[in-house]
Order: sequence, then C-alpha cells, then structure tokens
Amino acid sequence: MENENGKQMGKAIRAVLDMHADCIKLLRDLDKALPEYESLLGNVVALNMGSSISRRAYLAEGLIRLYVRKGDSSRVLGVNLCFYDENDPTFIEPIMAVANTQYLVGPADTQEKLKRGWDPWYAFLAWAPERLYGEAITIDKPAKRSSIEKTIVAATPLYAIKSLAAATRLIDLVGRP
Repeated sequence: MENENGKQMGKAIRAVLDMHADCIKLLRDLDKALPEYESLLGNVVALNMGSSISRRAYLAEGLIRLYVRKGDSSRVLGVNLCFYDENDPTFIEPIMAVANTQYLVGPADTQEKLKRGWDPWYAFLAWAPERLYGEAITIDKPAKRSSIEKTIVAATPLYAIKSLAAATRLIDLVGRP
C-alpha cells in the first residue's frame, strides 16, 4: 500500500523547486532588462542559509538581488522574492518586494551589504505603516536601519508576477535609482 501523505509531500516539494526555478529565471531576466546596473552582491541570491543542526529550517526564506549603478552603491534598487517568514504568522503567501533605497553616502562593508539584502523585505513587512499591495510606500529614516535616508517600497503577491513586464511595472512604481 502506497503512502498518500508521502506522495502529497513529494508534489509539494516539486512545486517549491519549480517556484525556485521560475524565480531564478525572473532574476536572470531582470539582470538582462537592467543593463545599466550591476549586482551589489555578485551572483549571491540567498542569504542566511545555515548548515547547523540547530537551525529550524533549511529552505531559503527568499531570494535577493541588489542593483546599483557602477560607482554609486548609496542608491540601490533592491528586489526580494519572499517565500515565507517562520516568525510572522500574518505572512501567508510568497511576495515580490522592490525598494528604491537611498543610503548614507560612504563605503558599505560586507555586513552592511548583507543587511541591505533584506531591506525591501523589512521595509514592506515591518516598517511600512500598512501592507498595501501595488502601492509605492515611502519610508523616511527607518528607526531600525540608521544607514537608510529614505526608501520607497512596493510589493505584490509573487504569483501575480506572470511576466518580466509585470516585474518591471512594480519596479517602476518605486522608481529606478
């Protein structure tokens, strides 16, 4: 007798793998659609992937891409594909969050660059007064990130992004640095 739960779990895992593949394709397409920008973190798209047995989960919470114009890392176009947040029960579906962020001028060390990777996520899910999909939300000097002068963030359910054009429309809501 076959185990129906095992089959369902196999289908769920396959769906997550397919979603990840689609997300990587979207990020690659954005790289091509934004030729005047370069990635602040090179080929890195996932942060905080631990390998310790004490970790609760080993699935990326999201994928990140930080775009900067050559020579200006103080103005960043951040893209976060947010899959889940195990600490936030109100986070119920994957989203795409984008942010046009102005940082204080000065060199960003590795730790600061890693923090910047999560700024669109936090701007929409934690710092915004309310979570409004498809709206540009401006946040001046968020208390939790002293290196940010201003950020403009917008988000939408990830499954609403059916094309590169839909992703670039969301980016255009926040403006390009």
